[in-house]
Amino acid sequence: MIETSKIVLLFGKICSGKSTYADALCYVTKAKRITVSDIVKRVSGKVSRSGLQGTAHMDKEIALELIEEINKYDKVVIDGIRQYSIVLELAAEFGFTELDLVWLEVPDDIRKYRFYDRAISKDDITFEEADIRDEKLGLKELQDKLKDTYIKINN
Repeated sequence: MIETSKIVLLFGKICSGKSTYADALCYVTKAKRITVSDIVKRVSGKVSRSGLQGTAHMDKEIALELIEEINKYDKVVIDGIRQYSIVLELAAEFGFTELDLVWLEVPDDIRKYRFYDRAISKDDITFEEADIRDEKLGLKELQDKLKDTYIKINN
């Protein structure tokens, strides 16, 4: 059995395998999966990738909604956080010792293949645009600020 903290935060660039990894980890640890894009959709009313990536100003609302969801379960795996400020809110609420941070690292060519292979209707922009917008949303800052604290997995 894999042992995890109460809360696992799973990070990675678009098409790094977060959903697949989260599902497998939840199965093994009996944790509840929380997908940040579902929270963002609920809070913002947006559904397209371009709409979801334009919600940086909603980080406090997203964090509060995540905290509410986390408190419903004994263990959770959260995938898709794109902003460092949200991680700080979760750490303030639960403490960094209750968080396991995991970064999924995947070569760009593989991620691009996955993006076009899946052809999801919410992907209303190109892979390159989605990648750049995620960085602008805060993913690069999150990666840089947490790089000494997360577990890196080549996926």
